[in-house]
Amino acid sequence: MSHKKSGKNRSAKSLGDITLNDFANASVSASKGRLKKSTSNVAKVLKKFEEEKSWDEKIDDFEGDFVEEVDEEGNVSYVIRKVEPRRRKKTNSNSEETKDRPGNDYPIDIWFLLSEYIRPEDVGRFASICKTSFEVVCTAKFWFSLYKRYYNNVPNVPDELQPECLVRKYGLRTSVIRALHYVYPPFVNKLKSIKAALEEHPDTLIRRQCDCLWQQRQKGQWVFYFKLREKRNNFLRSRRTNYKQPDLLEILDDVSANPDENCRVLQITCKHFIQIPPVIGQVLTSVCLTLSQGFRHHRLQLGFGSGIMGYPPPDGSACTNINLDPVINFRVLDWWHPLYPHNHNIQDLLNQE
Repeated sequence: MSHKKSGKNRSAKSLGDITLNDFANASVSASKGRLKKSTSNVAKVLKKFEEEKSWDEKIDDFEGDFVEEVDEEGNVSYVIRKVEPRRRKKTNSNSEETKDRPGNDYPIDIWFLLSEYIRPEDVGRFASICKTSFEVVCTAKFWFSLYKRYYNNVPNVPDELQPECLVRKYGLRTSVIRALHYVYPPFVNKLKSIKAALEEHPDTLIRRQCDCLWQQRQKGQWVFYFKLREKRNNFLRSRRTNYKQPDLLEILDDVSANPDENCRVLQITCKHFIQIPPVIGQVLTSVCLTLSQGFRHHRLQLGFGSGIMGYPPPDGSACTNINLDPVINFRVLDWWHPLYPHNHNIQDLLNQE
């Protein structure tokens, strides 16, 4: 007595009797007779897909498994079932995950006690431990304590970095970092090392925008300063509808405020005065450093252009070129460097040199 096949889906692994001859254009004389019912159904499915879709769409359609389906009357048909990619299960909220994690939540007073033993070069590591340690680093108490711990009476420390001047929160972090490069021995030795003696090439300043330009005469030489700021895209912040402009009190309490953030100064010492065209607001697009005539000094060529053009600028584009020759010395200074020309110490730097 024959048994009907169950109505459950069966995998393509049961199609072991299908051969390559069933799908090719070869004649069916080898099998002699009517094709198997399962084979004819599969051929009909493939032929239907080939007629409806173009050649470039057929490959994607057959990325799946052949599944045998049996209806109520016992007729067997085969369809292609695509394998859908597994979706990641939704996880619980961050608050629920943190509750399930093993660990201890220490009060902020413990982190303040630990911060008394943190070296200046380890502040970043300490802040990345957890949210509470990061909150400690963002306080004025932390930076006051760090400054008092390593401060000593050094003759060349500017007056605005003295303890009696660091009485306000605004920009306290910036002032402490600058003061540490005067009084903290590891930072001072780092600037005096052989690696620091090798001046950084000016081409590292490409794609920065010129914010300020000035020159000073010093002992028969001319020193030119180019203050270049890294361009930041503020489009996303401007698109925020809930962005709130901070008020005056919030600005004055900003410990991490730094007007010279992302700024670097290119200091160039020349033998003679050179007329510099106005390039404020333009972007540095090219730098070329070669030897001057006589091979005793350098020749520095700076190219400024619009911030929209590519890097390097296309041929024939409007570009302002500055040729400085002969160049006795050049430096690339960060905002924390003692030689960085701030508004209050430009005259002191000139007198020192």
